[in-house]
Amino acid sequence: MIIRAAHPVKRDIFEEVKNNVIGSLNSLRPRAISGQEIELEVRGEILDDKRCEGERIVSSFDVPLFVRQEAVGILNVAAVRDIAYSDEEIKLLYTLASQASAAIERLQAVLSAEKSKMKVMVERMSEGVAMFDEKDELVIANSAFNEMTGGDLSLLGELDEIKKRRKQPKVLDIHLEKPFPRVINSESACIEDDNGRYLGIVMLLRDVSKEREIEQMKSDFVSLVSHELRTPLVAIKGAADNLLDGLAGELNDIQKDCLVLSKRNIDRLNRLISDLLDISRIEAGKIQLNKQPADAASIVRDVLGLFQASAKEKNIALESLLPEELPLVAIDSDKINQVLTNLVGNALKFTPAQGKIIIKAFR
Repeated sequence: MIIRAAHPVKRDIFEEVKNNVIGSLNSLRPRAISGQEIELEVRGEILDDKRCEGERIVSSFDVPLFVRQEAVGILNVAAVRDIAYSDEEIKLLYTLASQASAAIERLQAVLSAEKSKMKVMVERMSEGVAMFDEKDELVIANSAFNEMTGGDLSLLGELDEIKKRRKQPKVLDIHLEKPFPRVINSESACIEDDNGRYLGIVMLLRDVSKEREIEQMKSDFVSLVSHELRTPLVAIKGAADNLLDGLAGELNDIQKDCLVLSKRNIDRLNRLISDLLDISRIEAGKIQLNKQPADAASIVRDVLGLFQASAKEKNIALESLLPEELPLVAIDSDKINQVLTNLVGNALKFTPAQGKIIIKAFR
């Protein structure tokens, strides 16, 4: 309710106007409203009561606002002195009330049409959509939401936790067993008005059972293939080591070079298999880093040593620029080695002959 004072009045006058309007409105509506339901906004100067002793409303009349034959408001005019409002003034107020009612009706029609469109759109979504108000009561839910939850809202987690996060949407997978096993991905976020006032929570549910099943199948396949490939590689590398050790007789230089090349490619294949497993772990969120103080320069030199022969064959210069006193850094040495190996390997593939590859480290 908005009350505007044309001149300074005491506080009691505003309360009197408020009570008069509520009484008039309740006489026109089937459901009565109380003063606690009304949010009062006062515009105008409020005087100290002592300066306005005995002041009260003397003249007053109400003009109701109707929309589709239902009272939606009251236009109240009041004065603290005896005023006989003229017919022209009363007619003007009724005209204003009529125009306001028509404007409200048009606005409600537009809002109703937009609400219907939104409701149809939400209802036809394959994802489950729901909204909870500021009291955590469910106010909107489409058929997909009801079907996914089966009406059991306890499966959706604590709304209080979502409210604490406010600016950060909460995303998690919910594993349901009834009426059949499935995985539901839930994404929830708080809704606020332009002033940052909390209005409620909106929730989006997606059945990701098939996606999670495919991800698990892919992970299992990669793991199986990787382990199956490692077994024969161990035997092949062992046989190459035995030949190089002379267990099958003396080898000439060409034979030794072939075996060394074979071992190098066996190691490379092992690294590729490790890459496959690491990709699978990363996608599953299971990768773990073992950070320990390490010498970055030593890692760079080791990686360069792996590719010097290949670089020489392609007539590519492979160099490093390393300060003399690089500090130890907390890293996962194996992972950094693997990253550098991949980078240098790719650089060798795409660098033309007589090119140069430089690894530079700095503080």
